[in-house]
Amino acid sequence: MSTDRVNVLNIGLMLASCVAAFALPFELFLFSYAVLGPLHYLTEISWLHGRQYFARGRWDFLLLIGLCALLLTIQYLRTDLAMALWAPRINCMALGVACAIAFWSRWGPRAVVIALAALLAYATDGMQRPHDLLRILLPTVIHVWVFTGAFILYGALRGRSRSGIASLGVFVACSVSFFVLRSTPSGREITPYVTNAYGAIEGVNHTLIQWLGMPQLTYTRDFFYSVTGETVARFVAFAYTYHYLNWFSKTSVIQWHKIPKGWAVANVVIWIGSVALYAWDYAAGLTALFWLSFLHVYLELPLNHRTFAGIATELGALAGGRRTA
Repeated sequence: MSTDRVNVLNIGLMLASCVAAFALPFELFLFSYAVLGPLHYLTEISWLHGRQYFARGRWDFLLLIGLCALLLTIQYLRTDLAMALWAPRINCMALGVACAIAFWSRWGPRAVVIALAALLAYATDGMQRPHDLLRILLPTVIHVWVFTGAFILYGALRGRSRSGIASLGVFVACSVSFFVLRSTPSGREITPYVTNAYGAIEGVNHTLIQWLGMPQLTYTRDFFYSVTGETVARFVAFAYTYHYLNWFSKTSVIQWHKIPKGWAVANVVIWIGSVALYAWDYAAGLTALFWLSFLHVYLELPLNHRTFAGIATELGALAGGRRTA
């Protein structure tokens, strides 16, 4: 499929995700996270593994897996204090480690970058906004919305593609539409199942509301029956749903037919088990899939760093009137 056709397809997926998010924001998020999410984690990890996780060294990715395992251990301690103290530090360290292994093969520069990340992690202790950014927004909204937008921009710049720029414009327009086309709450009744299952994501919505300076929500019911609650829920549902669909639309990149048979079988088995677990008990699914969700976020970070570096290179080339290879 040509680049232009892929971009047109993605514009259609954006618009479909946007319409669905306006209509059924809570249900759309729960469906996408439970059904599309695990398949996305598994197939992306398979794809990254075949590309050495975009790291300089063959075994560099083990550093990120180790940090993820540490975060998982803290998560299962089930203490809010432990997560509040250590999750931001570990996420900040993951950013530093990913940057170090993406751009340097020698351990001298790597050690400097990782040390700077450690200093930044401890320098932000007690600061609410950096903690919210590192603990809550980085693995959620930043991962599914900011990084997705960066991938779209990089692809458009690298290919000098008008359809790519158009897709970026549609992506931004859809995202903004939820905050511009605000109206009174729909008034439709949300089922107890949805309100209970959605409880795990309320922290993301609440943090995003604070960062955007929107009216604060006092009661849990406000998340489902207020203008602010519905607005943010629509944006989050769109961001997650399109993030997954955007990945699955890249058939020429993923090359499903080239995934090793062992990986493919394991992916299908784990995915079916994950969806079944979510169907049986959504909270149990969230708990069980926590490790896989964070693992794919961590393992993608070197690629994220390289994407932003690529954007800078392409913009520099455009400013200088030249074209990169």
